[in-house]
Amino acid sequence: MDEFAQSLEAFGPWDWACVVANLLSAFLGIFALKCWRNLPGKVTGATNSVSDAVLSLCTGLLAFGIIFGVVTGIVSQAFSTHFGISQAHVFTAAFCGQLTATCAMLGMGAVAPRTLDWAPSVETDDPKMAGSAFRQALHGFSVPRVLLGLLSIFALGLAATLVWKGFHVAWEQLALRGWAGQPPADEPQDIVDAVLKTDVDTWRFFTITLAVTIGAPIMEELAFRGMVYPGLRRLGAAASEGPARWIAIILTGALFSAAHQSPSAALPLFAFGAFMCLVRDRYGLLTCMAVHCSFNAWNLLWLKLAPNASTL
Repeated sequence: MDEFAQSLEAFGPWDWACVVANLLSAFLGIFALKCWRNLPGKVTGATNSVSDAVLSLCTGLLAFGIIFGVVTGIVSQAFSTHFGISQAHVFTAAFCGQLTATCAMLGMGAVAPRTLDWAPSVETDDPKMAGSAFRQALHGFSVPRVLLGLLSIFALGLAATLVWKGFHVAWEQLALRGWAGQPPADEPQDIVDAVLKTDVDTWRFFTITLAVTIGAPIMEELAFRGMVYPGLRRLGAAASEGPARWIAIILTGALFSAAHQSPSAALPLFAFGAFMCLVRDRYGLLTCMAVHCSFNAWNLLWLKLAPNASTL
């Protein structure tokens, strides 16, 4: 609590603006979630084969878990000096890794179209939603739908963050009384620290912006909502559709959260990853990408304008 009070004392006008903007967005998000729940549409069943599901799941995990890391490491070494890897080029390397992983998944989707799921899964009578999966995703995309998804994410993110903060405080109190071990450190992700230490008018900040607002959202949506989630759904299709779908959503959210390796944001990341599966089902993968890009850009903006408030 003392640290929280000290943080509030350091608040400036932009910090308070950040708090107000995010709270307002979260409250609007509550109404967005109500609208979301009342939207018509029934999610169709998964029809692809088990082999397609396995290939889809493996490609998504391989691209995100191995190709991205390997290429990032190779490119980083190209910028290394006798002092080590240049920090100015860390995000250039990351963006190269993201592009390579993205191309690998798009390549697999071109060779085996059923491994990359672009289209919405909600039944509709709209004739525009006919045609190729990518065309269906394109017709499922619109600015109001992106805004609806984004506001819903704000509401879920705030709720998950408050739950985590409360849980963490309770855990700390139990630890002080000797009733439990120490909780995981409530620290921001490494990317947050990098953003805070980088001036806006530098090449490094430009590469951070590329990696955070374009490279990461596209790569992660292709991997998790385009391949991993549909693959998990199809593997569970032998069971009844409802449980199989929700189990796939929970597993995808858990994998998405674990992949970011951030204990302090584990619950919000899980909520984000799980809800984005619902966005993909209703509107398609392009809308997921737009929501994710917008969410990351929003957070990046406030990290620079209001560092005290945005890192609470």
